[in-house]
Amino acid sequence: MRQTILEKVQATQLQSVSIIEDKVLQKLREKETEVENINKRNMELEDQMEQLSVEAGAWQQRARYNENMIAALKFNLQQAYLQGRDSKEGCGDSEVDDTASCCNGRSLDFHLLSNENSNMKDLMKCKACRVNEVTMVLLPCKHLCLCKDCESKLSFCPLCQSSKFIGMEVYM
Repeated sequence: MRQTILEKVQATQLQSVSIIEDKVLQKLREKETEVENINKRNMELEDQMEQLSVEAGAWQQRARYNENMIAALKFNLQQAYLQGRDSKEGCGDSEVDDTASCCNGRSLDFHLLSNENSNMKDLMKCKACRVNEVTMVLLPCKHLCLCKDCESKLSFCPLCQSSKFIGMEVYM
């Protein structure tokens, strides 16, 4: 009887050990699968890092190119400014033409603005917001086309699309 009890105890212990062993093996397989998934994800992230590194290099190269282009354009602008300053004022044009502003490609006659002409009133609205009255002349194109608020936000003329060097406020 003692022998049978011992055999039963040993059998239950072996059965318990085998069940525990199966559970441990199952957990090990799950963890190995997790490790494999983590390694795959790690490889994907490393590939992405390499790709981003290449893209960053390309963007840096593009930025250097743009900086060099800006420097060359600034130099050309300075040269043109110096040549323009050294040349005769007005290049033969009258001073009236040099100082005249234009709106939508037409010279403005400020005396006509005092009339209640609705067409002229429309011309005197800001070309960006279309609410405020125009008060800023853009240089070098000499277009009177923006209000003070919009002029500070734009770097180009909305009429001729040329780059704005400076905007000057006019009082009418």
